[in-house]
Amino acid sequence: MRKKSLLTLSLFILLLLGLVACNGGGNNNGDGNGNGDGNGDIEETYDLGGIEFVIRANVGNRADPRNENYERMYRNEKIANIQKVEEKYNIKVVYKDYPSNATWGAARDNWITQNAELGITDSHIFEISSNSVAGLAVQGVILPLDDLIEEYGYEGYWQKKRDFGTILGKNYVYDDVYSIAEEGIFYNSTLLGALLGEENKLKPTEMWFNDEWTWEAFYDLAETLNEQLDHTRSDDLGGPQYVMGGRTYDWLFPMIGSNGGQLVDSNFNSHLMEPEVLETIEYLNSLREIDGMWIDDAVLSNTIQPGFRAQNIVFHTGADWFLTIDSKWAGLDFDVDYVPYPVGPRVISGEREYVQSKIKSEPAFVISSAFSKERIPEGYEDMFLHDELIFKIWSEIIHFPSIDEATGEASIEDMKDNYYSTRLLPNYANEISREAHLDIWHLAQVDHFYSLYEASGHNEQSYIMRIEDAIRNGDDRGKMESLNNELQSTFDARFKN
Repeated sequence: MRKKSLLTLSLFILLLLGLVACNGGGNNNGDGNGNGDGNGDIEETYDLGGIEFVIRANVGNRADPRNENYERMYRNEKIANIQKVEEKYNIKVVYKDYPSNATWGAARDNWITQNAELGITDSHIFEISSNSVAGLAVQGVILPLDDLIEEYGYEGYWQKKRDFGTILGKNYVYDDVYSIAEEGIFYNSTLLGALLGEENKLKPTEMWFNDEWTWEAFYDLAETLNEQLDHTRSDDLGGPQYVMGGRTYDWLFPMIGSNGGQLVDSNFNSHLMEPEVLETIEYLNSLREIDGMWIDDAVLSNTIQPGFRAQNIVFHTGADWFLTIDSKWAGLDFDVDYVPYPVGPRVISGEREYVQSKIKSEPAFVISSAFSKERIPEGYEDMFLHDELIFKIWSEIIHFPSIDEATGEASIEDMKDNYYSTRLLPNYANEISREAHLDIWHLAQVDHFYSLYEASGHNEQSYIMRIEDAIRNGDDRGKMESLNNELQSTFDARFKN
């Protein structure tokens, strides 16, 4: 009786949210190229009664191209697309923040889940964290989009973006946000020049371009610097000095990629005991064991060592946007330069390819299962707004660049230029650092380790803190074997069964 009542309620609300009358000549051949440019053979017309087409975003006004606070690219193109779909479908496109009880993380996931179960959501597109995709997908809260992407999506949709949205062989994400490698090693080149001579202040980045920037080379340079720095220096004399700064796990994730590995793939297989990963943990442990080499006690809520701002740390792991945030590195009064993580032995040997593992959140836009066509009784499909129509509208709002003939995918050159001018040019001290970052910015690779809340917690038993313990204190293989078994069992129980 309760299920019948819920179904009736869901259908009633869906009817209120999206009564649709398609023209009699419609044949499902809308333009479907993701750019809303009207190149379809026959243009369908719809009348959705002037309803709001709601896009839930992390920050609504920053996602809406019509708003002065818009932060992404292709403002004019998207404004034109919105105007077109509003006319074509008789809708009003609205970007909204999430409610106060669903601002981020588990709270947001639970809010989306509860609404999907009841089938009463008022939102049509949801921006979520890429780390949330797996959990929502396996629960049936969000919909696989493979068929819709094939039918209506942009033919140049990036494979890299498909990879970020693929869970157990199905794709749940569709948007025009290209996944970039934001992270690397940021170094105080002013301090480095004082230690090695001004002619060597950019030595790490020069070594990158000379194909000399390897794990071994970084280790040797770190040892040289450690001999010149004093981690016992008193605060009265300027404070303790270190070669490296930042939490050990923040170094670990991308350096696994620099050795060609990953922790967890899209089928939820743990690779913690693979040589690419174990070698990375052992390598970092060998650096951590050197007295005075590395300070890694930054508060977990920020992970930035204050000593870097105080000019007492040479190398710090981080991301380009750190240089724009007051609580991190905005306003540093010394030269900051950049070098990618050094190349690991598995990449040098040709066994693996260099990538930058991305475990932390990426933007991901999804559709709730509340709008699944399967929820609609047979014969009533044309009376309700459902996932297919939602996807078509969304695909005509977003914008992809023209296809690059060399890759067969949407060109990324405009994005690369924009990244250079907005992120790198204002914040990196020297051009060689900007060029080095552009060298790897397209090499991001998704890693699903943080798909488990147990992985990223700040308590001693969280998976990442146990990996940190192995890097700090050794016994790498023994600790990782135990953790690998637990990690795989958790993934199997939660996502595979």
